[in-house]
Amino acid sequence: MLRQILERMQQCKLQLHPGKTKIVNVRGFSEQKYPKGYDFLGFTIRPSSYKHPNRAEVKTIPSIFVSQRSRTSILEKFKSLRIHNKRKSLEEVAKDLNPVIRGLINYYHKFRKSDLRDVWRQLNARLLKWVKWEKGLYKKTSVTYLKTKYKERPDLFAHWLLVCP
Repeated sequence: MLRQILERMQQCKLQLHPGKTKIVNVRGFSEQKYPKGYDFLGFTIRPSSYKHPNRAEVKTIPSIFVSQRSRTSILEKFKSLRIHNKRKSLEEVAKDLNPVIRGLINYYHKFRKSDLRDVWRQLNARLLKWVKWEKGLYKKTSVTYLKTKYKERPDLFAHWLLVCP
């Protein structure tokens, strides 16, 4: 199959990148050993099993997930923003972070909303660290402070609509 695709591309005067072109098994089973997924534009496409709701059979279909490299990159972005060192009000921190958060939601939440749940929890942990540092509170009081802010304004941070602090 790969040879036929290569020949067709040459007929169209196009070239395939040898390092990026490969056969991938996204069905989950194969007689030959092929990789079971690939990364593309921040997503991983790999086989996923699900049980048919009306029958006892399990099916495997290609599914789209946020790639591990993208999650790491997002967490590094939040780390580089150094949220916990800002001497601002919570509203100003939200004003700075919300464009970044909305961009991530708009790009990555098209397919599977639960994939970034850990990223949002990490962001909430960074906000908690900011509250502890800025307000001089202990952990339990800081959590109470963030939950109070969430109850007052659940839309203060864009990710709070998906995962509460």
